[in-house]
Amino acid sequence: MATLDSVDSLEKRIETKVHHLLVEVDGLRARNLELTKKVMLLEQNLSEAQKELQDCRKELSDLTCVKATQVTAEEARQMRNRMLKLEREVEKCISLLNE
Repeated sequence: MATLDSVDSLEKRIETKVHHLLVEVDGLRARNLELTKKVMLLEQNLSEAQKELQDCRKELSDLTCVKATQVTAEEARQMRNRMLKLEREVEKCISLLNE
């Protein structure tokens, strides 16, 4: 049979282990809370970064469209000369029609 001392000793060891486990559980709960806050912060940062990326993509698209339609000085000069040439041809046609 188990003696009273061995039962007391076993009881104390069990109490000690339970106490250590409760302390560990408290520590894990605190760590879990800390990690949950960190995850929320990272998710918020990710959301902001995704929005910024979306804005940058839109701006890039807009700039690409502007660049595609942008006329250089040389192109503008060529178009102006072509318009002047067409205007002279129209004037000639009108003068021929008036004769």
